[in-house]
Amino acid sequence: MEKIKAKLPELTALNQRERALLCVIAGLVVALIVVTCISINIRLNMQQEYTEVRDKLGESLYSNLYMLTQTFDMTAVPNADVKNSIIPQMKNYFIAATTLNEQLSNSFGTRYQVLTDADISTIRTTFNAYDSAFRSDAPTDLAQADMQACIQRVRELLNSRYSEGILKAGR
Repeated sequence: MEKIKAKLPELTALNQRERALLCVIAGLVVALIVVTCISINIRLNMQQEYTEVRDKLGESLYSNLYMLTQTFDMTAVPNADVKNSIIPQMKNYFIAATTLNEQLSNSFGTRYQVLTDADISTIRTTFNAYDSAFRSDAPTDLAQADMQACIQRVRELLNSRYSEGILKAGR
């Protein structure tokens, strides 16, 4: 201890009160460093959790949009029950997809929105065209062609917005 005191003569020259003040200041600096490290760690964990949630929402959105496209492909199967089976399933996938899409947009910003308002509106209009044709026992050829275009747009969005199953931020 004497060696340390000999090396730091200015500390030995301080009175008891000044030494105590110096120790308090050093303790505060150490406490500040510890609190800063804890805060940084908490922030990193929160960012990681947000990323995990965003990725899971993105995966669910992808699954619902993918199933929407796959279900539509079943309309080409002979004797498929488009009215009572395929369209209702597609609507369920579409409702789930638009809900997830809205949640991603609200929670993480519009850069993570996959379906635009125009896409959603076009698909809804096409579902309404199917419903109108079913109610009036009219052919569904026009609705089918419109839905084919919508489904093609969804496939393009899936290919452009996802990389290895992970949703990429848009512009």
